[in-house]
Amino acid sequence: MFEVLGVAGIAISMLAYLPQVVHLAKEHCSAGVSSRAWTMWLVSSVLIGALAVHRHDPVFILLQVSSLTSAAAILVLGHRYRGLVCETHLRGIGGSQRGLAGRR
Repeated sequence: MFEVLGVAGIAISMLAYLPQVVHLAKEHCSAGVSSRAWTMWLVSSVLIGALAVHRHDPVFILLQVSSLTSAAAILVLGHRYRGLVCETHLRGIGGSQRGLAGRR
């Protein structure tokens, strides 16, 4: 029973990362992406994942694999599209970076 709850939590966790990954990939927009914060999440996932593997805990292993994968994708895409801002975010920041919109 608790394993099912854990897997449901993992699914929710993965869904939480999805909007950020999709926005980065689709819009090529890195607005609001903090490389330092995502690097810390990645390192955290590796460390907690090591403990999960040591304890042979499949639920926490799966959680950390999904977190690690998501954090890595966000870091790679954020780096690839650093400095680029989509029209939506450009309007949200008052056009102060107007020259960056659409640059790909």
